[in-house]
Amino acid sequence: MISKELMLSKEQVEQWYEEGYCIVREVIPQEELPKYREAFERMVTKVRANPSRERYNTRLVKAIDKQNPDAISELESWGCDFLLHPDLYEPAFTDYLNNEKLLSALSSILGDDLRVSGLKALWSPEGVDYDLFWHRDGLKEIYSEDGSQRHVQFNTALYRDDSFRLVPGSHRRPLTETELAQVRKGVADLPGQKICVLEPGDALFMHSMVLHRGKAPRTDMRRTFHYILAQTSLPVGTKLLNQYKGWYEEQRLGEKLAPAAKKLFDNFFQWEGRTENDDWYPNLPYKE
Repeated sequence: MISKELMLSKEQVEQWYEEGYCIVREVIPQEELPKYREAFERMVTKVRANPSRERYNTRLVKAIDKQNPDAISELESWGCDFLLHPDLYEPAFTDYLNNEKLLSALSSILGDDLRVSGLKALWSPEGVDYDLFWHRDGLKEIYSEDGSQRHVQFNTALYRDDSFRLVPGSHRRPLTETELAQVRKGVADLPGQKICVLEPGDALFMHSMVLHRGKAPRTDMRRTFHYILAQTSLPVGTKLLNQYKGWYEEQRLGEKLAPAAKKLFDNFFQWEGRTENDDWYPNLPYKE
């Protein structure tokens, strides 16, 4: 049951549509943070022990030696997309989907009929500073004039996190020449950029079309869930659905999940058998 008392305020909803983001404070209570942190560390250890990009759709960055830029260096992980993979799955990863404050806040934007769309994680590399190029999650030419969207991406910080940068309002307009010059190849500060600061337990809701980037020095302890929930009517590629359902059934998660999380997966799996364009979210290795 989604609580109306925990839904976003009018000001927060307006910020989402107008600026492309909003921050919800203390979504995870402080006393619950340890269980999420412990589960996250076990997952990171496994990903780092298996550096294959394909196995967990691991996100990788090349460590660059500034004194010798041409030196051969190893790739380091800074995230992975497959938290449901049987190697990585922890009950805490789906327990979070029972969070009443989270679901009520999301329903303010998406409505009450929600489904899971992605369970991912982001972290700071050990040996190299993380400095991602400016980008939109999709084509740089695509934007939403009214600020609406049928899914919401959200980062939930387990430690203090100031790595996320965005240009408020950029999801509703074409990019400027200055912004276009930075897309997929630049990390320079942009006019009007906002650094989003999250305290442990806070969640950042972001529009996928807002211009954004991540930046985290190796000295930071970045541990952030990156999840996506969507309206039940949003089409999904069959590859993603079949993959998630395979892992879900292999681990018999339907018998283990609390009602709210189970409902999100049930809504997702209702798409089985439908033919949709797999290019919407292809089951391919992560591409830079």
